[in-house]
Amino acid sequence: MNKAGLTGFFYALTITPCIIDPSEWMAELFLGDRPDLNGRQVKRLKKAVVAVVKSANKSMLADKLEFPYDFSEIDEETMADIWHWCYGFLRGINLRWSFWQSGIIAKETGQCYDLVKGSINIITALVTEDLSYLDNLEQLKSRIGGNIEGGASDERILAAVLPTLPEAYQCLRIFAATMSKRLQAHQSARASS
Repeated sequence: MNKAGLTGFFYALTITPCIIDPSEWMAELFLGDRPDLNGRQVKRLKKAVVAVVKSANKSMLADKLEFPYDFSEIDEETMADIWHWCYGFLRGINLRWSFWQSGIIAKETGQCYDLVKGSINIITALVTEDLSYLDNLEQLKSRIGGNIEGGASDERILAAVLPTLPEAYQCLRIFAATMSKRLQAHQSARASS
């Protein structure tokens, strides 16, 4: 992963309230392979990772771990960085996939649509360019393709979905923060009893 991908990866690790052992995410970082690093390289890598994680945690605690890209000025390089960020973010989310796919909020509120799962699906569709991940694909096709001869192309649909990326990330961050508060309250209750 490049810098943008690593940033996305660590954003996912930071917002996930479940404990993720460093050996687990290091394996994901190196695609399951054990990298051939010497002692100096290992120390430098650990130092860099700790700095990134501390920075992300500090931002999260200050409620400032926002989506890192501004959509008002997007060029080709920024689009590539956004893709890499999303790719890294999904790799981090994948480490606790069952947590992110639990549907707990939708079940508790009786909603038929799970916003958390829908947000992950938006990011997945943008990374894979597979429109089948989009829950509202038929609505998008009719809305976008209504005035276009031949209907909406996949590229047009993905371009229409792209601006929803910051909101999708925000939904995931809020969900994780809510679940983290519940976990802390549950642990406090257990400790006091």
